[in-house]
Amino acid sequence: MARSLSIIIPVAKEDSVWRELLWELVPMRNEAEIVIAATEYQPEDWISLQQSWGFDALDSPVRWLKCPAGRASQMNEAARQAAGGYLWFLHADSRLAEDSISALMASLGRHPDDLHYFDLEFQSDAPVMMRLNAWGVWFRSHIFNMPFGDQGLAISKINFDQLGGYDETLPYGEDHHLVWTARIAGLKLRAVKATLSTSARKYQQRGWWRTTYTHVWLTWKQAIPMYCRLLKRRWFS
Repeated sequence: MARSLSIIIPVAKEDSVWRELLWELVPMRNEAEIVIAATEYQPEDWISLQQSWGFDALDSPVRWLKCPAGRASQMNEAARQAAGGYLWFLHADSRLAEDSISALMASLGRHPDDLHYFDLEFQSDAPVMMRLNAWGVWFRSHIFNMPFGDQGLAISKINFDQLGGYDETLPYGEDHHLVWTARIAGLKLRAVKATLSTSARKYQQRGWWRTTYTHVWLTWKQAIPMYCRLLKRRWFS
């Protein structure tokens, strides 16, 4: 069965949170293929897992893909092998709202050449101060046009290939870099008008202030030279 969308989920070593996400993607069985881009071989219970999700072994929408280590490398390899005309990159700890899927499909249908992203909420494990982060994510995305990878970036495969995919040489921020590359190339950013939620476990583990400060610093360290490139393109092209 042909599927128009490839959902790509990079999975870190010994991470299992993707199992919960797969349950939420079951309604996409006819519209999408799901590619688990991992650094390890598929788990021993892989076949029984697919059966528990109700997937037919002969036409399962879920593929396990062993990739070179590194999130950018994993997502690029999955994109190269994706069968869908559109790519939706989801973090393994993402969780969907009731309208996430329908809103994305409608947005892709109306604006097929744009780079789409979701608004972001933090799950119940989030410290109280994460409310400020959620507001900051909205402001960064809608005002500064800088959504991140945990906001479920979606793009046509043609445009993704033309942008060169994720930069595998970067030490961090390959998703943020892709957004800037898209903007410099003239692609529009499009809010899906629905939300995804994500875990706040790293804020709990490393501390809210330290993690927030580090993210803000690294974001603007990467954003300023990319913004200069964007201005140069607008002025001299």
